[in-house]
Amino acid sequence: MNTFNLPDLGEGLQDAELIEWKVELGDQVRTDQLIAIVETAKAVVELPSPQDGIISRLFAKPGDTVEVGAALVAFDSDEFIDEESSTQSDMRESVSVVGNLESSNAEAVTEQFYFGGLEDAQRSAPRAENKPRVAASAPPLVAALARQLGLSDVLERSDYSAWTSEKLLQLYASQTQEGSEEEESGVAPVKLTGARKVMAQTMTKSHQHVPAVTLFDDADIGAWETKQDITLRLIRALVKACEKVPLLNAWFDEEEMSIQPFEDVHLGVAVNAEEGLFVPVLRQVQHLDATEIRTILDKHIAAIKMRQIKPQKLLGATISLSNFGTLAGRYATPIIVPPQVAILGAGKIHQVVKLDGEHLAEIPVLPLSLSFDHRAASGAEAALFLQTVIQDMQRRN
Repeated sequence: MNTFNLPDLGEGLQDAELIEWKVELGDQVRTDQLIAIVETAKAVVELPSPQDGIISRLFAKPGDTVEVGAALVAFDSDEFIDEESSTQSDMRESVSVVGNLESSNAEAVTEQFYFGGLEDAQRSAPRAENKPRVAASAPPLVAALARQLGLSDVLERSDYSAWTSEKLLQLYASQTQEGSEEEESGVAPVKLTGARKVMAQTMTKSHQHVPAVTLFDDADIGAWETKQDITLRLIRALVKACEKVPLLNAWFDEEEMSIQPFEDVHLGVAVNAEEGLFVPVLRQVQHLDATEIRTILDKHIAAIKMRQIKPQKLLGATISLSNFGTLAGRYATPIIVPPQVAILGAGKIHQVVKLDGEHLAEIPVLPLSLSFDHRAASGAEAALFLQTVIQDMQRRN
């Protein structure tokens, strides 16, 4: 009997929820056959079988979380009715890679998946008869959403492409509204999963360990000649500030009490999504021009909306930017994500009245909020960083 364990994907993602089994006890499966759908902190993932064999044990049930290295499924390959499979070599070690994906793109040659938390092992049970298979009636992302909303029965009565995530959400909203008119008022608690759970864990760690201080100021952008991309201007200004004050483009090692500054600016840009907060990383952003930055950022945003962002695209930021003002709010106290040292927040542009000579004039200003780890940088260094950002933002172009 071979046991397949969940592998480690990398830093930052600490668990995943088992959404649905695509196999049952006693099923005969082939290598790369879909056996389960799981949800990591960042995406819904189809999990392929690493070998031929017979499913002899399932170690988790839908809704469970599974820790890295913990057993997920057991195969009895000796009983597999196939002469070819009986002569295959031993299964490769399963603790690091889940299947090999053929691709001409070097970045996509091998995918690894990381999950967390395993509850009591599922005991052997009689095979359920006529169990509905959502996989045959909807794409995996739609099927996963339907399960979360309690609408799987809708998919079972439909063709494969009949339902989309948007249609499911609309149906769920209409049913919720109808139900609320008939039932007593009250809202059920919502369990945090995926990106929202990781965000909660990260914010807790930051609050407990980072002595953060936030500086506030305004950038007078009245000199801008034409309408400009605020995000691109912020990124350019932030890069210049990192060159001026490298200590804020750094990681802080709490155990060693040491600071690791970086020459390259790997910028994490906060992106709000329905599932939670995502922070894709623009690597070596100081070497990219405005067009390249916008193209890469738009691709990341599109991938996040489709729940297809690769986890490695969310790792390794040396400093972060949050343009929360596109939604609302002038000032904030942005939360630093350890081991980073700083995060810059930009609020909503608004008009202020200033004295211009003998006359009053309205000018647009951009509120800025800089949070920094006071263990790594002094107030003077942070103030110089923010001043550099403001000076660049106030340039005409």
